[in-house]
Amino acid sequence: MIHLFLRRYWLPLLLGVLGLLVLGRVVLVNAWVLVPEDVDVVVMVALLSAALTAAIYRIVQISMGHLRQRSIQQARQETLAEHRRFLSRLDHELKNPLTALRAGLRTLALTSLDTRQRQIVETLEAETLRLSRLVQDLRKLAELETHPLNLQSVSIPGFVENILQMEQERFESGQRHFQYRVETAHDTWIFDEDLLTLAVNNLLDNAWKYTRPGDTVELAVVAQQELMVRISDTGVGIPPEALPHIWEELYRAPQMEKIAGSGIGLALVKAIVERHGGRAEIDSEPGRGTTITLFLPPVSSP
Repeated sequence: MIHLFLRRYWLPLLLGVLGLLVLGRVVLVNAWVLVPEDVDVVVMVALLSAALTAAIYRIVQISMGHLRQRSIQQARQETLAEHRRFLSRLDHELKNPLTALRAGLRTLALTSLDTRQRQIVETLEAETLRLSRLVQDLRKLAELETHPLNLQSVSIPGFVENILQMEQERFESGQRHFQYRVETAHDTWIFDEDLLTLAVNNLLDNAWKYTRPGDTVELAVVAQQELMVRISDTGVGIPPEALPHIWEELYRAPQMEKIAGSGIGLALVKAIVERHGGRAEIDSEPGRGTTITLFLPPVSSP
């Protein structure tokens, strides 16, 4: 604190000290009356005036900085609030039409169709389902910013076992080698189990989509100073130019557009981790695979 104060006010302090030294000299020699040869008082007044001016200028500068920062924070909060309202309206406006479309396509699929017509209906069903999932993911992303976390003490082995039950069969049927590793210095950790399960499922879903038969996907969970969840694969990897944008909403690398996806999954993962006070890191190389690591700090009892 003292170091910060001196760094901000060194100029007025220096001028003020010089002015006080001159004032002391004037008092000691009793030279209160100005003579043409004596400019001590003039110098003293000038230095003290300069010190006061410098101090006022610095205070105004710091105050304007605080006001500017507060204005930026307020604008950011208003932008986030508007973003949440937009996502909520989008979910509300699209949910019913999409439900009607899916019901109509299912009914149409039961009628007599030739091969070409059936392919068109199946394509429309797939795209409608993808759009429905996109809307659902956008709604989840909006809710994450406002809804409180359901923090609870979760068994790490049980958490991993639940994920394995959901995902292992899919990887085996897709001929991917699915491995897992658990290391725990603490058998339990406090987090929102539903949200973290959603994040891990999204990452495993990406790993499945961007790998080929014969590739390997590994889930590692390590609970020590931090809770670390790592998903690595030997799939197609991500181009270097795409990595800075990979956490952005709706972003998809041009090379990945042929593979079904919404562009929301990684943004949702990042939002979940940051709501827990953690961070997400990614390391990827085209043709060598991708590793995404989530770090969650310890939390006191909920």
